[in-house]
Amino acid sequence: MIIPDHHTIHVGMGGWDLEPFHKLFYPPKPKKGFRKLEYYSQFFDSVEVNSTFYNTSLTAVHSRQWLDDVSVNKRFVFTVKLFRGFTHTFDATKNDVRAVRTILEPLASVDKLGGLVIQFPSSFANTRERRLYLMQLSKVFQPYRLFVEVRHNSWNSPLMWNFFQENKMHLVNVDLPPLKNHMPLTALAWDGVAYFRMMGRNMENWYNSGQGDRYHYYYSQGELERLLSLIEHVRIASHSTYVVFHNDPEANSLVNGFQIRHMIRQRQPVLVPQNLIRAFPSLKEISASVNVDHPLFTEVDKES
Repeated sequence: MIIPDHHTIHVGMGGWDLEPFHKLFYPPKPKKGFRKLEYYSQFFDSVEVNSTFYNTSLTAVHSRQWLDDVSVNKRFVFTVKLFRGFTHTFDATKNDVRAVRTILEPLASVDKLGGLVIQFPSSFANTRERRLYLMQLSKVFQPYRLFVEVRHNSWNSPLMWNFFQENKMHLVNVDLPPLKNHMPLTALAWDGVAYFRMMGRNMENWYNSGQGDRYHYYYSQGELERLLSLIEHVRIASHSTYVVFHNDPEANSLVNGFQIRHMIRQRQPVLVPQNLIRAFPSLKEISASVNVDHPLFTEVDKES
């Protein structure tokens, strides 16, 4: 499969400061002044900021630091997850609205904001009241690009797709376990953008956390091939596609992220940190010792 040059695919993780990453991705003995996001941005071109989901205490100071951390990678973009007060507890205030805008604005002002991710739980079914709520939410957070993830399959119809488009909201293509009432994995894109969130398919633990983490899942080669075919499908209607892996408990998200990058690049080698290769030896097959297409080499290439 050949992805045309004008179609940009941003592969990233659902955060960068995650416990499994500390052990397997980042250097075991980092030097003084080491910044995790700076290191992360040497390997991926995007990240979905997940910490903003839990509170609104982060400020523009934080987002400016993020921009500084990724400054070497000119292709890097952020998507930011909306505070749970708007999507789960429904107790968000006007102060929360201001706080969200405050952290988004520095990213948006330099064209480094891919969009705001608004993720609802599977209990958020399609009702008139909730449609009105979504319409209001879209007005509150315009002019930012809005990616809305609804997990209840009552939203999965052409009529509802029109509803989201009319309210300037992009529907997330979310991959979930095939449980009752769950949204199927779609391949939708409009206004030139598509967004895939790969949550894993751990049916056994999804509603039974006592047996293990619901996001503990490893996507097989066949499942990644299927994802690649969906990316190929949406490229006809989009110039940008975001692919975010959330199957994090054992760092499988990182492994799958490097694997899909390798597949997107028509099986050309990709740069993988040695620490991760030691933990997952199969990555050695797709890794390059030096990746000349890596962002760190961009300016050097232009001067030579």
